[in-house]
Amino acid sequence: MPSKIASPIEPPATVVVTGANGFIAQHCIAALLKHGYHVVGTVRTASKADLVRKTHSSHPSLALVVVEDITSAQSYLAVLRPMSPSAILHLAAPFHYNAADFEQDLMIPAVRGSTAILEPAAEIKGVRRVVHTNSFACIYDAAAGPRPDKTYTARDWSPLMYRDGVQASNAPTAYRASKTAAEKAAWSFMEERKLGFDLVSLCPSMVFGPFLPESKPKTIEELNTSNLLVWSVVSAGQSSAVPPTKGPVWADVRDVADAHVRALGVPEAGGGRYLLCKDVYCNQELADVSRRVTSKYADRIPVGEEGRRERHTHFGVDASETERVLGIRWRGLEDCLGDLVPQLFEIERNQRA
Repeated sequence: MPSKIASPIEPPATVVVTGANGFIAQHCIAALLKHGYHVVGTVRTASKADLVRKTHSSHPSLALVVVEDITSAQSYLAVLRPMSPSAILHLAAPFHYNAADFEQDLMIPAVRGSTAILEPAAEIKGVRRVVHTNSFACIYDAAAGPRPDKTYTARDWSPLMYRDGVQASNAPTAYRASKTAAEKAAWSFMEERKLGFDLVSLCPSMVFGPFLPESKPKTIEELNTSNLLVWSVVSAGQSSAVPPTKGPVWADVRDVADAHVRALGVPEAGGGRYLLCKDVYCNQELADVSRRVTSKYADRIPVGEEGRRERHTHFGVDASETERVLGIRWRGLEDCLGDLVPQLFEIERNQRA
């Protein structure tokens, strides 16, 4: 699907960010404001709006609106039409494994939420691009196993279908199915209608990285899913075993936010699907790097088998197309963990105080 815009969407254009209180969304808002965009953030409750407002209190170019039902196109349209946005970054989606009814708790919110933002975009004349935040889960075929000979790119698709999510035997499988079904629903929407805007799909891997100063969780239990994985490693104890690696692909949240902003400024990105991933990793590497860049906490970080790596045991990733089109340059684990790990121990310290 070719791009439909001939020129970049530049500041001071108004950009909508759905799910504005989320970990990635908060960084996207900060990046947009830094570049001079006007931002309209959507949240599901007034209390979440207060958190976002506090995080970005020094920026007058931020407005926040409440959309309680992220599966309702009319709810989005009612609050966004008066804002006259030029673009939408759609990040509002469930990301959890706490689901009792997979269809009701994961599949329906993900799929309906995917198209619920596209319908108002079609009715708001000024919208030129929707950037849809998806996931490596839409790319990865978990059933195929480690596959050391496989290199995943944005051209790969998870084989999971809607019914696989409904009938899944566990929540992680249902989650992966929900993400895949949601992205496919968005592309189908675009293909079936004549629209004045185009779509960009961004598929982040595990997203690690620091919290913005005013948005740090108050407790360890409130950590986002990916940073909680880092915490499980660095807090295990010096003499403890390094926990098994899960989801061995990663990117820094600041690079993920940068990719969202760049997706607005690159006309030829339209109609494209891009993997957001720096590299593969293993938990032993997280421990080794964290101990090196944050020696203050060495007694909490497991030594394990220092220097051991798992890269040869599983698939690889190739995000070179993302780098070429969007011009992304990825941060390394040293920068990422050097900023994140002290924050995690600070959260624990404040929680115990």
